[in-house]
Amino acid sequence: MYHVVVAGGTGLVGAEMIRLLKERTDVRVTALVRRPSGLSCPPVVTEFIFDFAMNGAYTAIGSEAMPCDILLCAIGTTLRQAGGQAAFAAVDRDIPLRLATALARNNQKAVFGFVSSVGADRPRGFYLQTKAEVEAGLAALGLAHVLARPSLLLGRHAEPRPIEQLLAHLLPPLFNMSDVFGLKHHATLQRYRPISATQVATALLQHTLDHNVQGREVIEGEGFYHA
Repeated sequence: MYHVVVAGGTGLVGAEMIRLLKERTDVRVTALVRRPSGLSCPPVVTEFIFDFAMNGAYTAIGSEAMPCDILLCAIGTTLRQAGGQAAFAAVDRDIPLRLATALARNNQKAVFGFVSSVGADRPRGFYLQTKAEVEAGLAALGLAHVLARPSLLLGRHAEPRPIEQLLAHLLPPLFNMSDVFGLKHHATLQRYRPISATQVATALLQHTLDHNVQGREVIEGEGFYHA
């Protein structure tokens, strides 16, 4: 039986992870939430009200109070929601690193799964730099971890994102045309193919739950379809 902790279970990818985890019989899931969110599904999924802004809250991660073999982090916000770069970094960078640091301290054998972004290995711009800093922090901790680096996520976000919605309509047909011209397996092109939140969640769960993760694993491009 795996003890799984999920942060960001109400978001696009996180909600899909919770849905898929509910179908498994080999897990017990603790969903960290700021407020009651309707994620509980006894006996598999239990909500835990968690104050992400309080340093002391993190000490429970991976301890006897909150066992954790696998921590899946899909937490995130937008610059618009956060209200500025500092507030954005406090969510997208600091929370994942606080969770990972606590987990490494309490259970060095655990695995950390993180929803990063395509381009985080060669960051340009504030958003990708934030993701890159999380990836670097995970490497420094020495904790086994899996990085999912999706491109544009297909699905309905809680907050309207007009530009992403427009791209979600425009890009898939263009990539379908690339397939016609024999570019279906072009590695660089496929890294940027829009992908469903369900596929990202599926791949991340398969890698963290069904593989013996050693060190760092990265999922991107066609890797999402060959877990």
